[in-house]
Amino acid sequence: MLKGADNAVKEQEDCASRHGEMTSWDINDIELPQDVRQTDWFQEWPDSYVKHVYSSEDKNAQRHHSSWAMRNTNNHNSRILKKSCLGVVVCGNDCSTLDGRKIYLRPAICDKARQKQQRKCCPNCNGPLRLLSCRGHGGYPVTNFWRHEGQFIFFQSKGAHDHPRPETKLEAEARRSIQKAQTAFSPSSPRLKRSQETE
Repeated sequence: MLKGADNAVKEQEDCASRHGEMTSWDINDIELPQDVRQTDWFQEWPDSYVKHVYSSEDKNAQRHHSSWAMRNTNNHNSRILKKSCLGVVVCGNDCSTLDGRKIYLRPAICDKARQKQQRKCCPNCNGPLRLLSCRGHGGYPVTNFWRHEGQFIFFQSKGAHDHPRPETKLEAEARRSIQKAQTAFSPSSPRLKRSQETE
């Protein structure tokens, strides 16, 4: 029985030392570890100061996917992709939908499109929209770093998001397509008027 307990403790120590090896690197190191025994499951909402090693076969890692609204940022190292968080667009009236959810829209990536987005009305209450910028990395946006090395894709996040999660890209696309369908067939829609006149 004691031998079994010793084995369990040894396994925990081995796991802890492997984890220590895994997190002892920094994305800016000249060389990153290539003796990785086990890669991580992909994280859609990475938060705080975290590091992950993904397989180079992982499609989400290949696309540098994140459900946070991130945009590419200028970086002086061509081997490292740097992305910064844009925050979340919220209703200025702090309204809630019928099912009690708050409005957390995905900010547009382009600066001009984001400014235009904030001039639009809340899709729920027609109130003003406003951008909550991410300031979770010492007053600056949370930054994600991606680096492809050999069989692995290394990921490092610096900062903790200080705002709610925005809708995902899929949720944003679904909302926009529903809005387009509603405006296309609203009573004041020119398309609907034309179809009524031809009938």
